[in-house]
Amino acid sequence: MVAPGEETRATAVLLSSGPTRSLLSQENGTSDGETLGQQNLFKQDGNPATDQESKQRAFTHGLRRLWHFSCDSPVRFVTYSDADGAFISLHSDNTACFYRADGHKRTSLARLPFTGLTATKVDGCLVGWGPGPVFTLLDRDLRPLDAAPDALDIRLCQAAEHCTELVTAGAGNVCVWSVVLMKCMVKIRGKLRRSTFTQLALAAPRSGRPHRAFVACGADVTVVDLNAGKVSEHRRDLCSCNITAMVYCSQLDCLITATQELSIKVWGPGWELRVAFVGHNGVVSSLFYCSAWSMLFSASEDSTIRSWDVAEGRGVECVHTEQKTPALFIGGTKKGDAFSSFSHKAVELWTIRALYTLHCVIKRDERSPLRQILASPLPAPFPSRVLCVSGDGDITLVAAGTGAVLTSFEATQRITCADYCLQRELLLALTDTGTVLLANTLTNPIALMHQWKESGQGPWQPTDHVKKAQNPPIPGPACCLVLYGCVAETQKAFKEWRSLRDGRGCGHTNKAALDDAKNKFVIILGQSGGCVSVLDIDNGEVLWRTQAHNGQKVTKVQVYPENNCLLSAGEDMTVAVWQVNLQIQDCLSQQLSVHCGRPPVYLAALGRHLALTSQEPNSGTYNLMHFNLPKQSQTGGRPGEGHSDHFTGLCACTDLDVFVSSSLDGTLCIWNERNHLIRTLELNAVPECLAYSGFRGELYLGIKGDLYRMDCAEFLPHYYQQLLLYTYYVKPPPDMPVMETKDESSKGRSM
Repeated sequence: MVAPGEETRATAVLLSSGPTRSLLSQENGTSDGETLGQQNLFKQDGNPATDQESKQRAFTHGLRRLWHFSCDSPVRFVTYSDADGAFISLHSDNTACFYRADGHKRTSLARLPFTGLTATKVDGCLVGWGPGPVFTLLDRDLRPLDAAPDALDIRLCQAAEHCTELVTAGAGNVCVWSVVLMKCMVKIRGKLRRSTFTQLALAAPRSGRPHRAFVACGADVTVVDLNAGKVSEHRRDLCSCNITAMVYCSQLDCLITATQELSIKVWGPGWELRVAFVGHNGVVSSLFYCSAWSMLFSASEDSTIRSWDVAEGRGVECVHTEQKTPALFIGGTKKGDAFSSFSHKAVELWTIRALYTLHCVIKRDERSPLRQILASPLPAPFPSRVLCVSGDGDITLVAAGTGAVLTSFEATQRITCADYCLQRELLLALTDTGTVLLANTLTNPIALMHQWKESGQGPWQPTDHVKKAQNPPIPGPACCLVLYGCVAETQKAFKEWRSLRDGRGCGHTNKAALDDAKNKFVIILGQSGGCVSVLDIDNGEVLWRTQAHNGQKVTKVQVYPENNCLLSAGEDMTVAVWQVNLQIQDCLSQQLSVHCGRPPVYLAALGRHLALTSQEPNSGTYNLMHFNLPKQSQTGGRPGEGHSDHFTGLCACTDLDVFVSSSLDGTLCIWNERNHLIRTLELNAVPECLAYSGFRGELYLGIKGDLYRMDCAEFLPHYYQQLLLYTYYVKPPPDMPVMETKDESSKGRSM
């Protein structure tokens, strides 16, 4: 990791719209007064980590310096050899050194008077080239094997992507070489005689286009057809000043150039300017596109390396290299597991610390972010699944283990929130008009079964739990929804699930076989008018209603079945804690009410601790508030800690005893039970929402409309990682794909 203060996060600001965009990167225990019910509702505190273990530390997703090697002789060139699994540097005193990612360095005994080295696809062989007409085949120990007798002037050399050939360019020529034969197969001169090329980029053949070389001289670019051995195109004054670095991106089919005016430009197949990046304060001396990470890297004389997302058109990150001399080069392996940079006096090795990885591509529309992630908390033998709500009404069910999409649902109304009952294979969704949808997830696509309109609405009834003397408002439309499940006999529930799955949902017609006194499921709604309703999951009938939140709108409901707990938040700026008992008629009883001072947006519970997001945009304050529920005590965040922008999510990691919050500032913050910030994770992307999987420290994140996965335990102090060692886990079984359903079976059906 780069030393504190050295890294500056790179963000991008859109300066203009249209096909051509310019992006500017910016640096810069319990109390004596507790009741018996309260003691049962909340667990006791665990032993907190020591202050030393919990010392705050930041981790950044992106380039991380592994090693810095000082060099006695100026570095002339660096390349990577797959055969040695090492980077090789050439120096002005004709020595060469090997550098491995584990920090091992060795100096070659060979004397190498070459301009550069290029690794080949011939096993264990490299080529030393230049200055002048020098083209020499070397073994893996850099000993000469053969020399080409017919070389022309060579100043640049690259290996072709699709074959074993090498392409060279020099004063007035471009050549194609067979490494096996050590023979120049194609020589292109003609119109090139007056050009001394300083940059070379290769484009592998693709449909309708041959193998091509792009060579730059000054501000001009010449395109050479390497198959036909002729010049196919000249682009005069493509840029306003000299080109200083160039690379071709086959993944996006574009040529990328950097110039002395400090800009980086991306050109499409028809020479249309796609994106212009600005951010370096010095000339860009090297470009490297890493297909494994879909990222462009640039090294500059301002002693920084920047990364860019070309497809998204945005700057991603900026890191500092050796301060005394600027970075002259950036390169890496095809796998993207190691990178190197060099200045005249040092070689540095880098890797990418991946805080999060893509788990499932979900987005159907570029404008549809993920709004909700729900990870099924059921232990094995049930499979582990993730429910994702995107945009206005797209719902996707994903196999948590593999990231495969199992089935999906496309609503015709805007979905406010959703939940999922794996044991019953039912999707629950709430529309913005208060209609509850019930659907069968054993079909593909998910089949709508029922629409329960005006659920829980209407005048208070004699059976409702309400203080009529207060004349409360009539319950209105549902605003939030959650599933509450009580599974006391896991094996029986699993057997019923297997039977249901084998019948592809036909068992939904046999309600009695799927419900009993020990395994129950209900739907809980939060409504306008200050009402919490409990619905029968089979028919949508109201089982119980109660007054809540002083008659004001209920904005959020969350359940914690392991503690028989329901949390509800309302516009009265309070959070209510309810005890749930599905075995009795009065299934909800309010235990506590916590006044928050402002409407809570996100909330999570960790045993006896409640965490709430607290944000005051006018003062730029975004804190996490902690409440010890039985003691009714409050702990605020420390000044200057936490996020610098609006929250986007909050969850509790139960087996790690921590809370995790996300923000528009592109960070995740991890807090312990005492509301101390113990880790900050910089994502270089905006997390849209998050959820804890309940399995060994795994988090799921919504980023750019897709589902990402993170092992947050990996970045926590040793104390928290030890908690996982004493927790017994059974890996969930692999999930089978949901069978495609014919049109007629996708229609709504009666239960």
